[in-house]
Amino acid sequence: MPPLAQHIRRTREAVERLLDEVGLKGFTYTVEPKEDGWILRVECIAEEGWQEAVLAVDPHELTASMSDPDVRARLRRDWEPHLRACTKRTTRSAAHWEHYEHGADIGVRGFGASKSEAFEQAALALTAVVTDPAWVEPRKRVAMKCEGPDDELLFAEWLNALVYEMSTRKMLFGRFAVRLQGTRLAAEAWGEKVDPARHQPAVEVKGATYTTLRVARENGGWVAQTVVDV
Repeated sequence: MPPLAQHIRRTREAVERLLDEVGLKGFTYTVEPKEDGWILRVECIAEEGWQEAVLAVDPHELTASMSDPDVRARLRRDWEPHLRACTKRTTRSAAHWEHYEHGADIGVRGFGASKSEAFEQAALALTAVVTDPAWVEPRKRVAMKCEGPDDELLFAEWLNALVYEMSTRKMLFGRFAVRLQGTRLAAEAWGEKVDPARHQPAVEVKGATYTTLRVARENGGWVAQTVVDV
């Protein structure tokens, strides 16, 4: 394969990985080599229909991102504002998370097709209180277990288990897998050590409270929410 063709192939692999990590629901793209820099044209599905974004890209940075997580995280941060209309969490029917205000503290809320998915999304909301979850690389896996007498207290225990691991390990987590069996929870979280320069932590979460604590079916799916102390 000619060198230029190999370079374009590696660049396309890097683009597809980054677009997937940004969280696009569906997309097509083209990469156009130019003398003064390459152009990435992305067409992606948003609530209003197909949207187009045009980004100037450095092919050397793109290929470096395949092996350097810091470069990949920086490119994601640069691309996300241009692609936000197409990210998965803009679709209300899909799994997503959100924050809500409650005095000096903040509420975390997760939505999902299943209870476990709502718990996972709420965990992302917890991370998002501190930093953008997209900035957290899945470099280390941590397993954890907890239980509670009912769904709501189990949810609070789950968030507090995460806060404990974040505090004692000095880590942030950006991906979660939750398995529920009755009132018992087993989960895995992937993340990395806190890097103040890259993660720019906004606050420290002290723990989950029982204020507005709720786990329930809603609109054909599940919602899990509570206020966290910051």
